[in-house]
Amino acid sequence: MIVGVGIDMIKIEKMKKAIQKWKDGFLSRVFNKEEIENIYQGKMYYQRLGARFAAKEAVIKAISKEHPLALTDILILNKENGAPYCTFKKDIDVKIFLSITHIEDYAVACAVAEKKS
Repeated sequence: MIVGVGIDMIKIEKMKKAIQKWKDGFLSRVFNKEEIENIYQGKMYYQRLGARFAAKEAVIKAISKEHPLALTDILILNKENGAPYCTFKKDIDVKIFLSITHIEDYAVACAVAEKKS
């Protein structure tokens, strides 16, 4: 049973400015070590971080009524084939279906939460 849907969009420049201003302090408040280690710091670095930030916000919107979470309670990682997936630091009775995309200026994510049987 679907229990929620969330969507979020972020302007990449906003993410870039926050990272440049607050550096590791910002990154550690938003992302887990495992997430940061898995993001290649190349040409699309800020777009990838922005997409994961948007994904976390979309997940929060999809499940916040039943499960209040901090950004660092949510991990956005990639399968071997590159597809994103969501997991949690806490034991939560929902499965998340996730889609993220980014272009030069924007990142968008959509999350669908389904109650585990």
